[in-house]
Amino acid sequence: MHRRETVLNPVELKHVYTNPTFLPEEPTLNGHTSPVRPDVSTVTSTQTPSQSPSDDPKKTENIALKKSISFFSCAAILIAVTGHVSIFVSPSAILVVSGSVGASLIIWLVGGLINLTQALCFAELGTVFPKAGGPYAYVLKTFGPLPGFLILWGYLILIAGPFWAFLAHTAAFYLLKPAFINCNPPETGVKLLAGWIIITVVALNCVYMKYVTKAQSFLTIAKIFALLMIVIGGIVLLAQGNHENFEEPFKTTSPEAGKIAMAIFYSIFSYGGWQVMTSLVEEMKNPGRDLPLAVYCTFSVVIIKYILTNVAYYVLLSISEISQSKSVALDFINRLYSPITPLVAVFVALASIGALNASVMGHPRLLFAGARLGHAPKLMGMLHEQFKVPWPATFTLCIWSLIMLYTGGLLQFMSYISLYATYMGLNVTLALLYYRWKAPDVHRPYKVNLVFPIFQVLINTALLILGIYEDPKRIGTALAIIFGGIPVYWLGVLWKDKPADFVEMIEIITVTCQKIFNIRAAS
Repeated sequence: MHRRETVLNPVELKHVYTNPTFLPEEPTLNGHTSPVRPDVSTVTSTQTPSQSPSDDPKKTENIALKKSISFFSCAAILIAVTGHVSIFVSPSAILVVSGSVGASLIIWLVGGLINLTQALCFAELGTVFPKAGGPYAYVLKTFGPLPGFLILWGYLILIAGPFWAFLAHTAAFYLLKPAFINCNPPETGVKLLAGWIIITVVALNCVYMKYVTKAQSFLTIAKIFALLMIVIGGIVLLAQGNHENFEEPFKTTSPEAGKIAMAIFYSIFSYGGWQVMTSLVEEMKNPGRDLPLAVYCTFSVVIIKYILTNVAYYVLLSISEISQSKSVALDFINRLYSPITPLVAVFVALASIGALNASVMGHPRLLFAGARLGHAPKLMGMLHEQFKVPWPATFTLCIWSLIMLYTGGLLQFMSYISLYATYMGLNVTLALLYYRWKAPDVHRPYKVNLVFPIFQVLINTALLILGIYEDPKRIGTALAIIFGGIPVYWLGVLWKDKPADFVEMIEIITVTCQKIFNIRAAS
């Protein structure tokens, strides 16, 4: 049957803006646009009653993600994942690139404010589009299927898998470190334990989502407690007159704009992780009220404690010690009071697990949303019948993170995360400004000050330009990975006439997984 083609014009944006189930528009050869319908080989299956367990009359009721996240849970998740564990592991990077104590502290403040204003821009779009998908959904609805797919592709390849591996590796390293006082634990043992941590956290999220969100509060407290121990120790030492590093704080500041830009890139990564919350909006009880409030509370706490923690490091450790350290927090505690070093190591490990737990909650929802809109196999858009959790999407990212962990490519990928976060933030803020222009009267549960998205566009553009100037090879490689999603988009989404054998294979895999894991498509 012939489908009527439709053209999306500016007058219709209001409908698009307020309809969460809007299907993206795909350009056609005649210059018009038509709604993207799921491709049988990538997102759907033509099933008969005997093929799919979801056709059972007893299972025809709609299933959807549970609204189980309150304001307190939202704030706990954000505080746990924002900045993850960078403050414990590698604050030396910002110090080395910026060149001085004073400049590094200012860059920590600037990085926090950049992330705060960007998070508020995400919050506005998140409350208008309260569906799983986060930045992917915002860009897709604004600029179309291909730009949206590239956001999804880059997020999954450059952030989700490598980030899980990084957090699990950090947790495993600190859990084993107390047994290896004078040396680092063996890398093989660290990776084996890290793999077990990833699998365990994924399993808990798939089966005990309600209890995992409650446990997140405890994991967040562990992170705060570890930071308080460092901050209080630093304040006591500062009161005793240990302030040599602050006598000429800007003396060795780097005069190169490119290096300062790279330092800000590092600070953006150091405060990163909060984006995961926009993928959980569909599961929040009152996103219009809770999400913006949680963002303000989170960054107020995180910025203050991170700056105070850096001050504490500078009070006790020398500039050279901080610059060369891979575990500044343990070096600090070991110098301050060595008997409690194992305790702090456990707290840092718990903080890493807390950030991993929050990431496992949120990142699969992006892939889940992509499947619902035709940009991933239909299997990725299915929920477990009982637990209402996207098992296939979660399992897929679990496998990708394990590959990142065991192939040794983790550190290389991690260096691209801050760049991709800047690229993604620029796209999202441009989307926000576009909708403000085209649909000014649409109801917005939360409306960010217009100065913030304009500031974000200017600062992110400047950072990208300076970053390319300072390190063109690294930036070029990251951009190549992002735009490598274009042929994947063509093969997976645009190519409709796939071989019949391939289509049948996908069909068999989808139906088999439905039967084995008791999953089916969400409403």
